[in-house]
Amino acid sequence: MTLFGIAWRNIRQRALTSCLTALSLALGVALVVATLVTAGIVKQAFNSGAGLGYNMIAGAKGSPLQLVLNSVYLISRPIENVSWAFYEQFLPAENRRDGQAGTFAGSVKTAVPICMGDYFRGHRVVGTNAAYFDRLSYGNGQPFAFAAGENFRDADFFGGVLGADAARTLGLKVGDAFSPTHGADNGLVHDPFVVRGVLARTDTPVDRGVYVNMEGFYLQEGHAKPVEGVEPPEKQKPTETATGQPTPLPPEQREVTAILVETAALPGLPPELMAMGLKQAINEGRDGQAAEPIREIRQLLDLFVRPLELLLLLVTVLVVVVSAIGILVSMVGSALERSRDVAVMRALGARRGHVLATVLIEAILLAVGGGLAGWALGHAVVAAIGPLITTGAGVTASFFSTSPAELLLVPFLVGLAILAALLPALSAYRTDVSRWL
Repeated sequence: MTLFGIAWRNIRQRALTSCLTALSLALGVALVVATLVTAGIVKQAFNSGAGLGYNMIAGAKGSPLQLVLNSVYLISRPIENVSWAFYEQFLPAENRRDGQAGTFAGSVKTAVPICMGDYFRGHRVVGTNAAYFDRLSYGNGQPFAFAAGENFRDADFFGGVLGADAARTLGLKVGDAFSPTHGADNGLVHDPFVVRGVLARTDTPVDRGVYVNMEGFYLQEGHAKPVEGVEPPEKQKPTETATGQPTPLPPEQREVTAILVETAALPGLPPELMAMGLKQAINEGRDGQAAEPIREIRQLLDLFVRPLELLLLLVTVLVVVVSAIGILVSMVGSALERSRDVAVMRALGARRGHVLATVLIEAILLAVGGGLAGWALGHAVVAAIGPLITTGAGVTASFFSTSPAELLLVPFLVGLAILAALLPALSAYRTDVSRWL
C-alpha cells in the first residue's frame, strides 16, 4: 500500500474526527473567502464611479462627500437644490435665454443637470436631459450604448431610459409605462413615463438608475419651486405648446439637485488643471459648491474602507491560524491512538521517514479537502447574497467573483497544516517499537 493509501485509510478509520476537523477548516476558509470577495466588491463599487464622463459635481453647499454619493452612486439623500440660474452659469451663450455666456461657461465642456426626489419600486428616479447619454461617457471615454431602444429626446417630455440592472429587476422593456412616486415608494404617484431605451451594461452606478426627461419631471406635483403669485403646475389650467406638448415649467420655478460637469481642457493639458480654478471659483461664491468625485472617493477609501479591509484581513489570518490549531489537536490525538499501528508498521519494515511522511500527508489531505470545501462554500455564500449586492452597490456578484488574495489561501493553509502536523509527526517518528509490541 502506498503512503497516500495509508494516510487515506487513517482518515477513514477516524471518520468522525476527520470530518469535524475538515468542517472546522471549511467554515474558517468560507468566512475568509466571503470576507475577501465582499471587500473586493465594495472597493469595485466605489471605484466604478471614477470612470464616468465628468470630473466635477456642482450642487448646494454642504458635505462634498454626500453630494458625490448622492449624484454618482445614487445613495444617501440630496443636500438641497440649487436654482436654475446657478445651473445657467455653466451654459454657453447659445443655450441661455439672455444670449450671454454664463460665468463658468469658459471652463466647461459639458454641464448636465440632474433632479432627484422620486423613486420607482426601490430605484432612484433621476430627472435629466438627453445630454446625459449623448454627451457624457463612462469607463475610458466609452459612449453609452443601448441594449434596446434609444435615448429619449428633450422634446419627449415623458420619455425615460432604464439602466441595465433597473430594467432587469423591474421587468420593464421599451414601450412600457411606469409611474414614479414622490419622495418614497409609498409616496404620491406621479404621471406615467414611457421607456424609450434600455442601456447596455456599464458596470457603473448608472446601471441601477431610472432616468426620465426633466421637463416631465418638473411638471409633476410637488416638483415646482414655490414662487409668490405663481401657481404650481398641478393647479394651473392645462395648456399645450404648438407641438402638442404641455407648457414647460418656467425657469423661476425650476431647481436642480446637482450639475455634472466635464471641464474644458487647454491644448495639451489635462482637464484637471481647468477643474482646479473652476472649483475654487464656485466654492468662493455663495450659490453652491463643487466637488471632485475621484478625490472624495479616494479620501473615503483611505479613511474608512482600507482600514476596515486591513482589520478584516487580520481577522481572516486569525481564523486560519485557529483552523491550523484544530489540525494540531486532531493530529496529536490521533498520534496517541495509533501508536500501536505505527509500531506494527515499523516492525513490518517501514522506515521512520515513511511514518513521518504518512502523518504529514494525512494533514495535507485534511487541509486541502477542508480548504477546497470552504472555498466553494464561501463563493456559494457570495452567490446567495449576490442579488442584494447588485441592488445595493450596482456591482455584479456571483459564484465566480474572486479576490486575488484568496488564491494564496489554500497553499497558505497547507503550509500551516504541515507546521501543525510536525509535532505529532515527530512523535510518530520516535515511537518505541518494543514498548507497543
